[in-house]
Amino acid sequence: MRKISLVLSAVFCLSVGAYAQTSVEFIPSVGYTFASRTDFYNTFGRIDDGVNFGGSIKFNVSRSFGLEVLYSHMSTTSGLYYYGSDYSPIGSSNLKLDYIMAGPIESFGIPGSTVRPFVGALLGAAILTPDAASGYASNTKFAVGFQLGTNIYVSPRVGIQLKAQLLSPVDGAGSSFFLSPYGSGGGLDTYSSIYQFSLGGGLIIGLGRVLPKERYRPAGRRPRPRYYRYYY
Repeated sequence: MRKISLVLSAVFCLSVGAYAQTSVEFIPSVGYTFASRTDFYNTFGRIDDGVNFGGSIKFNVSRSFGLEVLYSHMSTTSGLYYYGSDYSPIGSSNLKLDYIMAGPIESFGIPGSTVRPFVGALLGAAILTPDAASGYASNTKFAVGFQLGTNIYVSPRVGIQLKAQLLSPVDGAGSSFFLSPYGSGGGLDTYSSIYQFSLGGGLIIGLGRVLPKERYRPAGRRPRPRYYRYYY
């Protein structure tokens, strides 16, 4: 027990002293995706839950901002059900979902800690591949996503990532425009029938150069105006 306490203390001290990140981070990850459901007129569709795996490459412009390219794969089953059924499907099929996404990541530092919370948006493509026996072909759709979590660094090149993620293939988009004596306006809306929420974690492997520490400069004082005495 004493040895375990010493090891944990050493890891804690190491993490407290390490605040650096690298310019490129490779993050293999695994997670759990919860089931999603889509309601129709007298039936509903369901994509079952399952394990997802993949990874991402993050290009850090600074310690607070980066760009991430992400890949996620999930093999599951989907089916169509009547309302009130005991989950006996009208029809079901194996389904593979592959997401290829990219987007900005904003990180936030905590003074005196190697824990860095982050939030990010994702845009890309979702590839839905049903079982060949179902008679349906693979379909590629535009996809959007959102993620938030935290990175915990043990050293400048090693860390752990914990995050929550929402990915959604976009079914379509619509636009509107109006004009009246009181003004004009317009908008663009997107809609989707699949929302996949997942929780996961990954191992951060730092590549490239170590980024310099962030320096917070207090607001400088304005120089005092100079007064000149004029003689006439």
